Amino acid sequence: MMPYNLLLLPVIVGYFVLIYSLLFKYNTQRLTQNRIIFESVSVAIIIITVGFTLRTIVELIFPKLTPCIISFLKIVPINKVDYFWTVIFSCLITLLIVIISNYYIQRKFKKDEPIGWAVDANGDEIEKLFKRSVEEAITIQVTLKNDKVYIGFSEIIPIPQKTNYLTIIPLISGYRDKDTKQLHITTDYF
Repeated sequence: MMPYNLLLLPVIVGYFVLIYSLLFKYNTQRLTQNRIIFESVSVAIIIITVGFTLRTIVELIFPKLTPCIISFLKIVPINKVDYFWTVIFSCLITLLIVIISNYYIQRKFKKDEPIGWAVDANGDEIEKLFKRSVEEAITIQVTLKNDKVYIGFSEIIPIPQKTNYLTIIPLISGYRDKDTKQLHITTDYF
């Protein structure tokens, strides 16, 4: 029987995967604490399942390899060494996959692309509008509550949940008439 405290390590690694992997990081920032814990446990279950599946495959292909490795690893004074090392190796392989995938994503894609993927998957309309402004270099018109108007474009896609502010680089600004709501341009930044 596997000791249950051994399951804590895959949960920690699952949390690490969700927080530091560029594939999941920006989607995870939108989740509540309870949902992050649930997702970490889900990733931990996947890690353990894949680890024990790989161990089973290795035992079927190389039946003498596993007992040899276990006898070698018995120098560490831990009960149930076979389960312990299966979980340890599963977690180490997972961490290695995260590091390699992050390196690959940083080399192959632009810095903003993982943020764009998160906005596509879970973004609201405003985030999608700002993403479109960045990608297609289109202008955005923003009218504030006090009827001030700014027309410009967004230069960066904001990281989800990092800030409550969206930034635009204004090209022109002005105001809307209180009665007619007609736009009056007062400043040309261009």
